[in-house]
Amino acid sequence: MLIDSIAVKLLLDKTKWQENGQVFVSDGFFMLKDFKLGGREFLVSSQPYRLLEGRIVRVLKGSACYSFNLVEYSFSAGDLVVFLADTLIEKRYHSDDFEFNALTFTADSDWNDMASGGFLRLSMTEEEQEIVDGHINLIWQTIRGKNFMPKNVSLLTRSLLLYASSCRSQNVSLRPKGSRRSSIIQRFLTLVSQHAALERTVGFYAEQLCLAPHYLCNLVKEETQKTVMDWVTAAAVKEIKVWLAFSDETIASIADRMNFSCASALTKLFKRATGQTPAEYREICYANSKTMPQSLPADIIRNGCFDV
Repeated sequence: MLIDSIAVKLLLDKTKWQENGQVFVSDGFFMLKDFKLGGREFLVSSQPYRLLEGRIVRVLKGSACYSFNLVEYSFSAGDLVVFLADTLIEKRYHSDDFEFNALTFTADSDWNDMASGGFLRLSMTEEEQEIVDGHINLIWQTIRGKNFMPKNVSLLTRSLLLYASSCRSQNVSLRPKGSRRSSIIQRFLTLVSQHAALERTVGFYAEQLCLAPHYLCNLVKEETQKTVMDWVTAAAVKEIKVWLAFSDETIASIADRMNFSCASALTKLFKRATGQTPAEYREICYANSKTMPQSLPADIIRNGCFDV
């Protein structure tokens, strides 16, 4: 089982993170208010994370750059960022004054088309910021109230997502449409981030995109300067890193889960890409983190959710 490493960070050392802002952690839900990262390492650079729940982030100050499902995005003060559950995220950098509000949400199928590639960024007007901030403040007041009801938070979050979706639709309608080639590349990268754990052939992605394999190979090479298999291998390696860092499954079990013929096949691919064996990588992760599975009290783990 994968753990949600971000929630675990907050849960295991809540007092420390409260020095950065206001923190609320409950059953399967957390919210950060006026949260300042400063020089602290919240997410480790170059370590991929697979999110088990969606996130809404309202950037208040500063700027940051993260990779979402293999594509890099930058965002800054005034932006609203939404990324769905199962998003593969990797930190590139954030400024020392980076400050934000954030909360988790569980999305149903209605939101699958809202965030392209599992990611949505809105550069908001002052009016839009005011409306979004009103939603966030109301959610914060609700969870801090004496009669906290998760259903109310869910409804308020849904309203916020609906508003973000309407803003996105208006923004998209004002922009010129991208080229067909760019659209195919974006869809290809989304598919790779979603399926590379199990599917690692050119034919699979060509079939999903209704393209001839040779056309897809040429297009990807021309547009990205990487081959289809470069992208697929990179995504598979990131997925292996996630399982090594945030689960206690054996390497053989991970190999079986990811449709490798055997553990040695997984090890060969991983070492060729990283210069380390999976065991060496896991040992480094465990040595550098206090949030690994074996350090968690058993009574706080419940189907991937956390009771406080």
